[in-house]
This record gives sequence, C-alpha cells and structure tokens, in this order.
Amino acid sequence: MLYRTLPHGGEKIEASVEMHLCKLKTDYMDFGFIHCIDQQAELDKALQGGILEMVQKYKQQGKVRHIGFSSHNPAMVHKVLDIHIVDMVMFSINPAYDYTDKEEYGIGTVGERMALYRRCEQEGVGISVMKPYGGGRLLDGRRTPFPFALTPCQCIQYALDKPGVLSILPGIGNRDRLKEYLDFLGSSMEERDYSCLGEVSPAEEVGACVYCNHCAPCPAGIDVGLVNKYYDLAKAGDQMAVEHYRNLSRHAGDCTSCGYCDGRCQFKVKQSARMKEIKEYFEI
Repeated sequence: MLYRTLPHGGEKIEASVEMHLCKLKTDYMDFGFIHCIDQQAELDKALQGGILEMVQKYKQQGKVRHIGFSSHNPAMVHKVLDIHIVDMVMFSINPAYDYTDKEEYGIGTVGERMALYRRCEQEGVGISVMKPYGGGRLLDGRRTPFPFALTPCQCIQYALDKPGVLSILPGIGNRDRLKEYLDFLGSSMEERDYSCLGEVSPAEEVGACVYCNHCAPCPAGIDVGLVNKYYDLAKAGDQMAVEHYRNLSRHAGDCTSCGYCDGRCQFKVKQSARMKEIKEYFEI
C-alpha cells in the first residue's frame, strides 16, 4: 500500500512496504495502491514526485504484482486510465452518488459515471467499490437523500451490477455490520432488488437500463440485464462484450415482444423495443 507523497525521499514508504511484507510472511503484495487521486495536483505529485516510479520499481522487482489507485472523481480516473499503468481502481459507487446532483453525495452525473464503469470493463481495469452505503447514509431513513432507506443487500447488489465491478468493500465497524455484509451471500433476489430507485431516477436517465433484472424471469429465457450490459459495452468499443453476447444461450432476437419486462421495469425502459434495437446492432 503506497501513498501520495514521498516523505524523506521515500524512506517511510519503503519501510512500510518491508514491514507489511514481513508481517504477512511473504515476499510480494498483490496490489500496490496510490491513494486519493482526486485532484490534478495529486496526480501531478504521483507522476512527478517519484511515487509512480517507486511502485513501478516494486512491480519490476516482483514485490508488487499489480498497480491500483483510489479516487472519487471520474475525470481523474479517466486521466489515470489514459496513462495505461493500472490494473484496478478503488471507486465510490452507490445510488446516492449516481442519482443525485449534489457534490456532497458524489462527483459527476449518472451518465458520466456509467461511462467510466463501461470504460473500466472495456480496458480490463477492475473496480473495487468503496462507500457502497454512502458512509451509512443510505441505510438511515433520517440521513438518506432518498425518500426511503435502502438495505445493505440492495446497496451491494446495486454496485455489483455495474460494469467493471469485481468487489465491494463496505466499512465494517463492528460484528453486526460484518454479519449484515455476509448475509448478502444467502439473500434472495427479492432482498437484493433495488428497483425502488426507479422512483427517483434522474429525468435524463429515465428509460436507461441499469441491469437490475427486476424484469426477470423473461418468458423467452433471455437474461435481459446481461443482454443490455453487453450491448452498452459493445457500443462503447468493447469487442469482448460482443463475444460474451454471442455466447449467451438466448439473444435479443429471441424476444417475443410479450411486454412482460416492459410492465415490470421501474426505470421505464421499453425493453421489447430495445431488444429489436439490440438484435439489429449485433446482426450488423
């Protein structure tokens, strides 16, 4: 784990790395992280102050297998991705950050943030989600920006459904919180369902599939969420998404336009019409 500056010529960082390797009784760490790249000045420090050079040196030595960084700012994540040196980004993802335009809840619109998730998926950069509960606000009916509180299961599933996401790291302050987190593994689809967010979707995002699969089960056996996700990724230039789509057992062309999904979608997506659009796209 690395930091944003090189105090005393990097001696503290080197000492910290060696200490952690010793405590873990290993000679390497899976990830070397550069933390909190939220502003241009912080990225400049990492690039010009030697921190990036140091983590790359550790990677060359085999002491670090992958390079990662953390950020809350989509614009800065794009700038780091442009350098093509990272394998993972820790990024805050939750409904409040995506669906509110107040900076206290998150930076960037839902469209900008979704475009970032798709880019990460396309370029093979995994997202490790931090703040899935919005610092606990989303679980508290008195503090949430929404007219209702969400559950841990809903927040976790919301983040997992986003392109590029590999893991979720909520803050765990006590055993009860840990149990809530682990309860997700045994939860039902109904407990994970976050389609209630359709009531508070931003106007510009009404009609956009969020891959929640609230419309399931499709009478024709189509995984509607995955079909939509691969379509959006393919349009963003992800060739792997094209192959993933073709490997599905049911495709958009199998849609019978029965309207079942249209009636269930809380985000007002006209999926039966969208299936025709997706079918034509992949045929081309």
